[in-house]
Amino acid sequence: MSTFPEWIGNYRLERQIGKGGMSQVWLARHRVLRERRAAIKILLSQDTEWIDRFTREAEITSQLRHEHIVPIYDHGYQAPFHYTVMEYVEGGSLRDLLDQRGRLPLDLAAHIFRCAAAALDYAHAHGVVHRDISTGNILVEGDGRRVLLSDFGIARESGKTRMTTVNKVMGTPGFLSPEHAVSATAVTHLSDIYSLGVVLFVMLAGALPWTYTPGLGEGGGPFAPPMSLRDRGVTGVPAEVDDIIRTMLALEPAKRYPGARAAADALDQVLRRHSSTTQVAIGIPPAAAPISPMPPEASHAVEKVLAADLIKAPMQDALERAKELSDPRAIADLLNAWSRARPLLRRPSLGRLAEIRQTTHRNIYWYTLRVLYETREPVQTVEEPDHHYYKDNKLERELDRWEVPLPPPRGFENEAGGVVRIPGSTRVVQCDTCKGIGRTICARCNGRRRIPALSPPAVSNEAPSVAQAAVAADRRKRHTSPAASTRTPDAAQAAVATQPEVAAAPTLIPCPDCQGTGGIHCTRCDGVSRLIIHKTFHWLRRADLLTAHDDLPGINEAWLQRNCRKREVYREQANEGFRPEWRSVAGVDGLIKRAEERLNPDTRIILSELTISFIPVTEIVFDLDEWTKPQQRGRTAQKCEPTLYRWYIYGFERLLPDDRRFLNWDRIAALTATSLTIVLAIALALLMM
Repeated sequence: MSTFPEWIGNYRLERQIGKGGMSQVWLARHRVLRERRAAIKILLSQDTEWIDRFTREAEITSQLRHEHIVPIYDHGYQAPFHYTVMEYVEGGSLRDLLDQRGRLPLDLAAHIFRCAAAALDYAHAHGVVHRDISTGNILVEGDGRRVLLSDFGIARESGKTRMTTVNKVMGTPGFLSPEHAVSATAVTHLSDIYSLGVVLFVMLAGALPWTYTPGLGEGGGPFAPPMSLRDRGVTGVPAEVDDIIRTMLALEPAKRYPGARAAADALDQVLRRHSSTTQVAIGIPPAAAPISPMPPEASHAVEKVLAADLIKAPMQDALERAKELSDPRAIADLLNAWSRARPLLRRPSLGRLAEIRQTTHRNIYWYTLRVLYETREPVQTVEEPDHHYYKDNKLERELDRWEVPLPPPRGFENEAGGVVRIPGSTRVVQCDTCKGIGRTICARCNGRRRIPALSPPAVSNEAPSVAQAAVAADRRKRHTSPAASTRTPDAAQAAVATQPEVAAAPTLIPCPDCQGTGGIHCTRCDGVSRLIIHKTFHWLRRADLLTAHDDLPGINEAWLQRNCRKREVYREQANEGFRPEWRSVAGVDGLIKRAEERLNPDTRIILSELTISFIPVTEIVFDLDEWTKPQQRGRTAQKCEPTLYRWYIYGFERLLPDDRRFLNWDRIAALTATSLTIVLAIALALLMM
């Protein structure tokens, strides 16, 4: 590396006051303007990418003219170095200040935070994302009088990504947002809000809000919610500051403050509450006649219980709307615009006549609860022959049907499901039908293996022998006696015929059902002598949707929904039931109770999702210089009182609904009379024709 020259441009280098990975910062003094000192940042690298980044940093910073951003005087090249000349801030960086003091008092930390937030909000408004907010890039003069944001070396302008490397982590470890770990291109202005929240914690605690450094690389841990200041040993700081830091360090970008100014305003509001003893009502002109003050409204349960998970941008827009409509002049402009929209029917210059007495701002919330029910029908016992006993050799505990894992739900969709075998429920038993031999006794032969054959009756074996003996004797007689010869053959046959018939003995044949074996194949165990018995159940899923909204007297919710756009402010899911904090919101608790009415021992809720949207509404109380004389009470005279009107300004659109009270009835009566006159004249003309 070449040695540094004594002069760079019109500045003489005096001493090194800072050093980065690829650059050094030197204190320098102007050649002619001896009282002008400057900080000159000199690029050490000759790499083309680093030169482009260095040049772009100077270009971006020179376009940002803000009291809390370090101004750029000059930028150029003096071989072999590229350099940038900027204002010298005596005192060093916030990191140096913390190294000296450990931690800062709350008032000084709040001042530095406020200044850095203002600079960051200005940069974001001009489309610049810093991407490296850390204690090393915030400069603080010795007494804290001035605070300046510096080092836009890896900043990105909206719509210009030519210098951003995909999948490359850039920034200071410990101050990186979860998006930094994804890719440099995933970093947005909300990532700067995250890093600024880490800076606030470090100023108050002197350490990171984790016991490790979250991010990538060796030793890096997961991104997680921050520790509380109390856990870091910090005392004397309002507990609400922890809430602000948790919001800024929300893992989901949408749950962070939408801008740095919103975070600074939240901190200022906390500090004012803890430092002031009186509050001043706003929105009521000093000259207006006083009315009975309304007690301050408690925060809505949504804003109080679910604050950490609310999407902050719409809530911040509602706050800005409330601030604007707390000005009587803004309300007067709206009333005048309402009058001009239909000049023939509405009172003219309603805003000029109205004297605003009170404004009340509230949000009306709509709740949508999506529920996915899972039904597991009672367990059934199923058996089958033990053909594949060798395939199931795993030993495990028998699970309850609600312990059996099922496919994850496909969102809030109905599923027909199916039949599932319960793990650990398989049993091998001996078939009690065949007594474990695989065969049962043949019902036809009763195990004798034979059955009688079906044949016609026959003479018994003994009957033919007697007949034959008689015939033989007769023949002998005929041969020995002359008289015997006179006997006819028919007589002998008749003698045989007169012998009684004897039943034939049965003929046995093999049993055709069992093939002469005495047993048949056991159909229950399929001949294997064993049964596999296991338990199953049928499951299915069905989704449901339930809705509700806040019901406030005097508010036409139907008109509100038709004409105003709801802004989503909350969307969270819960597995196996509902989040406990949901029950703290009355409208949601009612939906949960309705959802639970459908539960039974066979049905449970496995997934739920709560979505909350809202529309801001402003109630205004005013009079139109109209006086009402009250009734006399006895002899005591009562003073006249102004007639007070209550009306509503609806939505972010700032709409005023039609109201009969503010129509121009005199003009309407005149128009009606004129119309009737014309109609009568036409009718008479027609009759005269």
